[in-house]
Amino acid sequence: MKAIKFNLAMAGYTYNKFTLDQTLKDLERFDVHYLCVKNFHLPFGATPAQMAEFRQKCADHGVTPYGVGPIYMTTPEEAKKYFDYAAALGVGVLVGVPGEKREVNGKMTQASSRRMCEVCADLAAKYRIKFAIHNHGANPKTGNPDLYPTVVSTYEYIKDLNEYMGFCMDIAYTYADGFDVAEVIRTYHRRIFDGHIRNIDPGNNGSAGVAGPNGVISYRRIFEALRDVGYAGCLGLELANAFWKGGDPLWVPESLGYFRAMVDSLKG
Repeated sequence: MKAIKFNLAMAGYTYNKFTLDQTLKDLERFDVHYLCVKNFHLPFGATPAQMAEFRQKCADHGVTPYGVGPIYMTTPEEAKKYFDYAAALGVGVLVGVPGEKREVNGKMTQASSRRMCEVCADLAAKYRIKFAIHNHGANPKTGNPDLYPTVVSTYEYIKDLNEYMGFCMDIAYTYADGFDVAEVIRTYHRRIFDGHIRNIDPGNNGSAGVAGPNGVISYRRIFEALRDVGYAGCLGLELANAFWKGGDPLWVPESLGYFRAMVDSLKG
């Protein structure tokens, strides 16, 4: 049986209502050792001293900051600033959304951009940092069909770009959009650099989440596919609405327990 190489992690967005110290305390308590960093915990303009302090705080809690984002960018100047930020922190993955502002159905919106993908591909190769585009869902009520809605549609923007360009695959959006997630993984795994996991309710709202064992997504085939293709990145729990109105903070440890049990069940 193939070994499981991926790590369960925390997407920083889950803790957008908490300070860094509170976040790291929870991660240590929940035995989570990998964090994808958001700028509300480490500002984009952080000084070298602040970067060093951040890294030390993470280390004190047994946490490795492995990536940053998601980060939205619409100009080459913005993209370079964010690559500088990721490089200064020393992470290997930048989860990004390289868009452009344009009019769609009479409204200005941020939309997918081949030009910005090319800019990011050049920067990613220069910095040797993997750039993972986050899919945003095709349902206009819960996602953004104009901004990299699916892994399949996003692939068309990057398929001929260098190997540093890939995906942060949001599994809930992928499932809610009607895809067989395991098959998407098997088809596009060479470009999957990061992932977001959560479960969703029977209403199939990919943007919201529920505790791991209580939703409609069965993760066994998904984790089997990740194991079989040798995926060695992180899967970050992205469940911010556990702390919003109508949510339940216990969804976070409950979800981690569910996903850990799923991983353990595949170890033989």
